[in-house]
Amino acid sequence: MYSMKWPESAPMRGGLEAVIGAVSDVAERSFFAMVESCDGDRFAELTAAHRDWLSASVSFDEPGCAGMVTCHLPMLLAERLFDAFTGRDPDEPPADVAEVHDLVGEFANMICGSWLTRAANDRTFTLGRPEVRPSAEPVAGGLSLVVDEQPCVVAVAFTRVPEAVTSR
Repeated sequence: MYSMKWPESAPMRGGLEAVIGAVSDVAERSFFAMVESCDGDRFAELTAAHRDWLSASVSFDEPGCAGMVTCHLPMLLAERLFDAFTGRDPDEPPADVAEVHDLVGEFANMICGSWLTRAANDRTFTLGRPEVRPSAEPVAGGLSLVVDEQPCVVAVAFTRVPEAVTSR
């Protein structure tokens, strides 16, 4: 299920497929996690099973084009990604919450960078520092994916696009 509609004014190549490719590459190569799509009912069921979520946003900017990539994932998935990335044994005491937040910020940062490399590798972007915050639920309108049997929403928002794109 891909609920995010790619904006017609987007100045990037590859559309949603570039975002999906970035999420898959980052999850599989750096976190040993599988990414898949699913139907809306299954995604809603997976989402309803979680109360504690994290939201990590990374801004991107270059002259004429700016925006933000935001990843929403349940705390359970964040902890699993932390374990996979750091090699922490799940039987050890829980990871420090601040360290899990840092890891989720890095996850979003890696997805943003991978996506920009795929979609606009002829440009140089400045990435902002990841901002991670607790959330009650994921925002609607993003790209709905399943990462290691857990829900994950990735949203791309453009805040500035080149004039040539907006005047089509």
